[in-house]
Amino acid sequence: MKAYLFIVKIRIQSALAYRFNVISAILVQCLFMFAMACFWKAAYGGAGAVLGVGEQDMITYTIISVIMGNLLTMGVEGRIESSVRSGSVALDMLKPVNIYGIYLAEDLGDMVVAFFQIAVPLLILGTVMFGLPVPASTVHFILFLLSFSIGYLINWILAALLGMCAFKVISMGPVRNVKGFIMKLLSGSVIPLWFFPKGLRAVLEVLPFVNIYQLPLGIYIGRYTYGEMLLRIVFQLLWCAALWLIFITVQKKAAASVLIQGG
Repeated sequence: MKAYLFIVKIRIQSALAYRFNVISAILVQCLFMFAMACFWKAAYGGAGAVLGVGEQDMITYTIISVIMGNLLTMGVEGRIESSVRSGSVALDMLKPVNIYGIYLAEDLGDMVVAFFQIAVPLLILGTVMFGLPVPASTVHFILFLLSFSIGYLINWILAALLGMCAFKVISMGPVRNVKGFIMKLLSGSVIPLWFFPKGLRAVLEVLPFVNIYQLPLGIYIGRYTYGEMLLRIVFQLLWCAALWLIFITVQKKAAASVLIQGG
């Protein structure tokens, strides 16, 4: 565990050196947040509530979604691709620590930096422009943090599984672009799935993507009852466990392939 904590520390120190990237990221995300908030104001047009969700709830949803988007940025797929391309993947697997544990520690370090450098400024700017995005209650906020943590793991595992494609494809660029588009569309990060047609919504809510953004955000604004929240979090845990088992299986097959072929 000390080795992984050291990796987190090193990652934080490294990320703090790129201040221009931080400023530009805050400006871009702030503009996106402002545009989406204006969209919801125009879409509601003064209506009290739509499907039980008010205009202010959707603005809160947007602010927290933008903040979450910066915390859920993963680098594991790029690191796997880089190690496969350079041929260092075989040596990485021989290290006394789990290489994927190192990748997770690096992403956690990046998230810590993003929280203080980007998330907090965005929260302040969002509060100045649209008011403080207050959760539905203290219990909702605690369950939001739990759901966000599980959603983070689901997102990381999906990114790691995508990274495994580097063992089979020449370039990961197109695959990453498709994954990013699917994530935005199916996770409810921009438009919640409850605004989708009923049949399509029923299908999408079974997939793991909704557990990354919409579930934590829905809990935050009080969209679900307590019973629904607990049931959905259990379902979220089941998806996390299932994806982890899939990742372990794929990782073992990839490792066997590397050891047989020599990298």
